[in-house]
Amino acid sequence: MSNTTLFLIAIVIIMLAAVPVAMMLKDFLPNIMEKSSGIEQVENRIYVLHAEAQDLQNRVNQLTQRRNSQSSDRSRLEGDIRKAEKQIREIAEQPPQFVHEVGDPQAGLMKFVATVTQEKASAAARAAGERTAVNPIWRCANVAEVWASSFDEAKQMCDVAFPFKLGFQASFLRGDGRGAKKGGGLPAPPATTRAKAGTAA
Repeated sequence: MSNTTLFLIAIVIIMLAAVPVAMMLKDFLPNIMEKSSGIEQVENRIYVLHAEAQDLQNRVNQLTQRRNSQSSDRSRLEGDIRKAEKQIREIAEQPPQFVHEVGDPQAGLMKFVATVTQEKASAAARAAGERTAVNPIWRCANVAEVWASSFDEAKQMCDVAFPFKLGFQASFLRGDGRGAKKGGGLPAPPATTRAKAGTAA
């Protein structure tokens, strides 16, 4: 046989063998393509689920931070409440302080502060038969705020408002002469009652 004949015979054999291979590919290729498409869909679904899980995790982290912040705020508020309750108890346990105003605050006047107590009447008052009922406020701390142009005037005004013969004793604080400024003068504790001189004596 010539080479041409052998070549033709080989082509025929190859074609005869390719027919069943083509039939097999015709049966299996769609299944392979379908499976490949299904794998791609699964992979896409995995990506979507991963993104959703990441979003949920971020939301959980945000809620956790919010909870921790609220817990911290609650602890701080509870601490403030305890401090306020303690201050209220301390104030309730403090005896009241009464502030008596002598004179009126005016421009050019100074405020002089004196502690005032009411002791027993002097011997001369007792000899004269004078008796004065003691107001319960004098069992507490009392302060006189005297508005005057000088210390001597303030002392005179205080002696008039709280006479010695009625058992009053006034002691001025050092360096207490201050101008008539808003908020000036001796700071008063929370449990303070203010009254014009003469109304509480």
